[in-house]
Amino acid sequence: MRLALNTFIYEVAEVSAIETLKKAVKFGFTYIDLAAYIQANPMKLTKAEKSDIFNLFHDNGLVSSQLLLAKTENIASPDPKLRSSTMDYMKNCAEFQLELGGKQLLICWGCGVTDPSIPYEQSWMYAVQQINEFAQWCSDKNLIIELELDPHVYFVVNNLVKMVKIIEDVNMPNVYPNIDIGHLCITREAPVTLEKCRDKIIHAHISETNTFEHTNSIIGSGEADFRAYVEKILELGIEENCKKIGEIPVFGIEMGEPGQFVEDPDRWVSESLSYLFNLFPEATLKP
Repeated sequence: MRLALNTFIYEVAEVSAIETLKKAVKFGFTYIDLAAYIQANPMKLTKAEKSDIFNLFHDNGLVSSQLLLAKTENIASPDPKLRSSTMDYMKNCAEFQLELGGKQLLICWGCGVTDPSIPYEQSWMYAVQQINEFAQWCSDKNLIIELELDPHVYFVVNNLVKMVKIIEDVNMPNVYPNIDIGHLCITREAPVTLEKCRDKIIHAHISETNTFEHTNSIIGSGEADFRAYVEKILELGIEENCKKIGEIPVFGIEMGEPGQFVEDPDRWVSESLSYLFNLFPEATLKP
């Protein structure tokens, strides 16, 4: 079981992408789920900053296991300008991930936030169209698209049934579900419900919850039953699924919410690692 560092915790703490990667190296991480939010938004980075990031990955043997498209809330917007700017951002992220040597791209925000000015079905249609267009654009670049389920009513995809349905509607072979354990705890979808995604599970997030709120707090401080979900994900063949597409399966440690106060992100990472190594003695930060 390989653990990756999701860098969003450092985004929340306003630590630069370069300093974040240096901290990841000190902790001993190999796999990085890089959040393209503010500090690591490729549309905001200078050429020099990008070069420094590429060098840090290359020189330290870091692997970009997933790039989180963390500014995709408008993917299903009724405003065509917002959808277009979101597509530009996603394509910039895809090119950035290619330069990092990675393949996986996560569309966050539950495939978009619904808008009260239009019916839910219209939001669904916009999300399907946008994801299909992006997946087609990515297909000849050997890039993989993953979709996030977000556990609240205002997201387009907020349960596993909708996850399966939107993948079916998008109908592209390079589109997969992202499995977030904390989210599934909130939606009350037990590990057995992952059978719906059996052949498509290639990446998972370990995030925390108090069972009602997506707290994204220190791992082990909430109520998520990580062992039950991890065992089911392994049983359903994440290793085999990844092998088919030439990827390495990892479980990304996800913490931090926009606007949340994080006084010491290093402590959050350290305490989370201690908890996870105790819970999963077989876990590793190495290949």
